[in-house]
Amino acid sequence: MSKIKKQCEQYLGNRGVSHRSIKKCDNYKDMWFIIFNDYPEDVEISFITYCYECYDEIPSNKMKWNKSFYETIKQKIENKKKVA
Repeated sequence: MSKIKKQCEQYLGNRGVSHRSIKKCDNYKDMWFIIFNDYPEDVEISFITYCYECYDEIPSNKMKWNKSFYETIKQKIENKKKVA
């Protein structure tokens, strides 16, 4: 198991989410991008907080696993937060 996947499992487990198996994940700054085995068609996007909460989802086939894409998604979510 990769180091990043172990970190993700630990993050989720510390927040009471230990029943979901991770297919793929990565983190960027204060965000996690996670594909769970039970919903492989979506990437759940979460800001790192005291509890796990999915702030947004994108189709896994649209996901680009690179920092440039992560930053674009981060900016979109932060702009949505400002409007709300």
